[in-house]
Amino acid sequence: MATPIGTGVLNSISRRFILGEITDNIYRSNPILFRLIASKKKMVQGGLQIELPLMYGRFAAGGPYQGFDQLTIAPSDTVKNAALDWKQHYVPLAIDGLSLIKANSPEAIANIIRLLSDQSQMEMAENLAVGLWSDGSNPKDLDGLKVAIDDGTVNNTYAGLSRTANTWWKSKIDSSTAALDLPPLQAMFGNCTEGGRAPTIVVSRQEQYNRFWAKNTVYQQFPVNPGGSDELLASAGFTNLLFNNVPWTVDSHVFDGPNATNSAVVMLNEDYIYWFTTPRGDFAMEDWQKPPDQDAYVSMLLFAGNIGITNDARHGKLTNFAS
Repeated sequence: MATPIGTGVLNSISRRFILGEITDNIYRSNPILFRLIASKKKMVQGGLQIELPLMYGRFAAGGPYQGFDQLTIAPSDTVKNAALDWKQHYVPLAIDGLSLIKANSPEAIANIIRLLSDQSQMEMAENLAVGLWSDGSNPKDLDGLKVAIDDGTVNNTYAGLSRTANTWWKSKIDSSTAALDLPPLQAMFGNCTEGGRAPTIVVSRQEQYNRFWAKNTVYQQFPVNPGGSDELLASAGFTNLLFNNVPWTVDSHVFDGPNATNSAVVMLNEDYIYWFTTPRGDFAMEDWQKPPDQDAYVSMLLFAGNIGITNDARHGKLTNFAS
């Protein structure tokens, strides 16, 4: 007797053969998405928006006193809330009845579902990777790093707060230095550093990475390649070098500088970046459904969430390197 085919079989197979492999197939598609999902994912249980409480100043009162000195007890306003909208992504999966007839065994169905799943995961990963670095021009897409890491040049408002009214909500920008060299890189690194809070990763496209590699080779006094790497990135297959003991890696989605052939060099402090999502949208796969007017089955791979920056001043970008 032939093995029965239906949504029950498809649903059980999809969960057994697909969802268990999401980590490998999706999260390792690009280095920043991989690192955020691995260590900075925050589950949010509902809410009209994703709220970001920001401590932006010190107390106005407090300090030394003596004896009967009158003490100032007026409260200090040191916290503001930023807010991000929920952003959604989807990838459709569909299979027709004839394909199911041809794959009339659990093993064959598993292979078809695995193929559809792999392609949908790659598509979702690519869509989110583009959104991760976007400039906010598409209001339905993620509030990407191009608009989040800015001083008001790309977008004066981020997460509902004006950078003109809140100057502490500005990132560090170098839009004038044209030649990649260690001094401007170090200057940006220092500008983004406060105490023990320094950038944790440097990201660019391949052409800027190659320039940094060549610069390291020139400065060495013996003929070996630049050394060092970040273990988390290396374990996932991402080649990287170290700058100030911070990994520099390649992400093909990093936004352009003024010249489209050269990317920005972006310094991120991952202590202040979060990947927000929710259980219903954390790469959730819907049950397979049969349209009433087609011999076919459809499902959706869904994401809901956003990326959020909680301290803009600890990030920076150099956008004009052309040599």
